[in-house]
Amino acid sequence: MSDNRKKSRRRRSIDDTPELTPIEKSIAKHLRFQCPTKKGILMGMQVVYFNGTKAVECLTESKWSSITAKALAGESTKDSKHPICFSSKHDAVQMLRKFLDNEMFRRVVKVYKEEKSSSEQTSSNVAGDTSQSNTPRAVRQRKTKSTATNESTTTTTTAKDDDSKEKDKGKKKKFKFELHDDQTFIDSINEFYVWIYSPTTIKQYIMGALLVIGCIGVCLFPLWPAEVRTGVYYLSMVLASLLGLLLSLAVIKYIIFAGVWLLTMGKIKFWLLPNLTEDVGFIESFIPLYTLDVTTKKKTNKTDEEKKENDEQEITNKKEDLNEENKTTIESNIIGHAESEQDDDDKEKTSRSSSLDEVDDGNKPQKSSDEDFEVLSKDELETK
Repeated sequence: MSDNRKKSRRRRSIDDTPELTPIEKSIAKHLRFQCPTKKGILMGMQVVYFNGTKAVECLTESKWSSITAKALAGESTKDSKHPICFSSKHDAVQMLRKFLDNEMFRRVVKVYKEEKSSSEQTSSNVAGDTSQSNTPRAVRQRKTKSTATNESTTTTTTAKDDDSKEKDKGKKKKFKFELHDDQTFIDSINEFYVWIYSPTTIKQYIMGALLVIGCIGVCLFPLWPAEVRTGVYYLSMVLASLLGLLLSLAVIKYIIFAGVWLLTMGKIKFWLLPNLTEDVGFIESFIPLYTLDVTTKKKTNKTDEEKKENDEQEITNKKEDLNEENKTTIESNIIGHAESEQDDDDKEKTSRSSSLDEVDDGNKPQKSSDEDFEVLSKDELETK
């Protein structure tokens, strides 16, 4: 039900829009072919788009405007065939909004192709480093040297990314169009509109008439004079031979490339007429005549050296990690031996103190027994 209501509203809005007058149609035709346009892609189809400011300038500089450069200079631009319709930019904008309501063009948005930048990669690396804050210190110390090597590699990669960015600046970014939700005309450089209105031109009429005449002439070929028929026969043979030559060149190109590539073991890549099978013009397909790509040993040596350096760095990092682990194990063993020796000393001390206490305790009762006995002389013994 909601879809039907939306469709009915659209139909009412289209029906409510006033029809264009003959003068307005001629203005729209002038705008369609005189306004500077470019080609783009909308919903997988090639379309023609223009800029909002360019459209306003085109109308203000047209025959129906009183604010052209000639009029401002003081020259007379009055013409009975072309009445004045634009006395300001506001009038031109109102006319363009009327054209948009009549669905002559649509407002669109440029959507560029997304590419992962180096800044996003660095942010991901930073996020990974913050996650390491929860790890213990011993693990962090092991990873410090590996991170240092990674930082050196990242600096080289960032330098390469900067060079690639400078190269990409010269290249045009790929984009496509999508329909805007708010279909209103705005006089701005950053607002783009796609043409739907495509009136038939005089050239199209002429081309259609010539095609019809040509078809009728081919059908009447038996009625042609004998000399004309022989001329057409030789001309067709020439065209067929040219077509066969182009096809044979396309095959020979790949045969030569394969032969050179196999003989040189992939070091030389030779292309004869590289643009022959590309989507370019007839003359551009023969330019350049050939391309030669030679892979020198320097590049291979550089890559081998880089690989060796990376392997050596990995080996040194592994050795350092092993040394650190051995050091930690040795230190732990030393600490364990020291603690065990201290425990043994403490035990000996305690045993010695306990033995001394026992000896003292054994001597005390002897003294008491000695004190109980009395010393007697010989006379006392004799008397007793």
